[in-house]
Amino acid sequence: MLGVDSSFPIIIGGVHRSGTTLLRRLRNGHPKIFCPAEIKFHKDLLAQYLDDPLAHGRLGSSIRALDLPTETWLDAFGVALCRCYDIAARRTGKTRWADKNPENALNASHWDRLLDGRRAFVLVIRHPLDVIASIAETPMPRDIPIDIVGRAAHVRDYITAGLAFADDHPERSILVRYERLVREPRDALSELTSFLGEEYDNAMINNLLTGSHGEGIEDPKARRHVDISSENVGRWRRDLSTDQVRLAKPLLAAICQRLDYEI
Repeated sequence: MLGVDSSFPIIIGGVHRSGTTLLRRLRNGHPKIFCPAEIKFHKDLLAQYLDDPLAHGRLGSSIRALDLPTETWLDAFGVALCRCYDIAARRTGKTRWADKNPENALNASHWDRLLDGRRAFVLVIRHPLDVIASIAETPMPRDIPIDIVGRAAHVRDYITAGLAFADDHPERSILVRYERLVREPRDALSELTSFLGEEYDNAMINNLLTGSHGEGIEDPKARRHVDISSENVGRWRRDLSTDQVRLAKPLLAAICQRLDYEI
């Protein structure tokens, strides 16, 4: 693991309920890094909702009246978004920005093209069955299927896409395991910060409790739980039934084996 230039923007992705919001707030606590709540750029423009009654009226649908290739208008809007990120970061007195969205696991290749490879990709990984157990606690029916098989496929697809990109670009990609982040936050953050070309700062953890992280779209639990806890590591053993594990296992076995998670 060599690391990236400290000027590179940071793209954070990972399946829903895997710890991306926790990492977002920790990164935003760094004195040099601006990481706001989720901006639904790709999800809105590329119609990546599971169920969206407003799909026909979204910009990504109506802009097709221009009869331009998707890559043309998507890149044009992407350049504008990056410019807005630069401005917003400077207004907060920070020198670098990060975009956190679960969908970045699916859209990492576009970020790579948009930023000409000058970006760091951070993939947050969590035990797939713990993710499913956590999804049940905070259902998101417009984003995630409601049945156990559909949820397992959703988890598999996000992790698989993120890993594929990280495999293709190991020099500017890093995996952050949720389990280590909550059990050994300083060690996990020190390793990540070093990869990102920054110095570790205790403000990341201290500001998680006391800092302002802005308004916007993110896991609602993050506003109620402002500490770091490992109590939900392995929650699938208590929260999922034997039948649920049996139905999910065929879809998740290969991913769990690769990531060395027991299933």
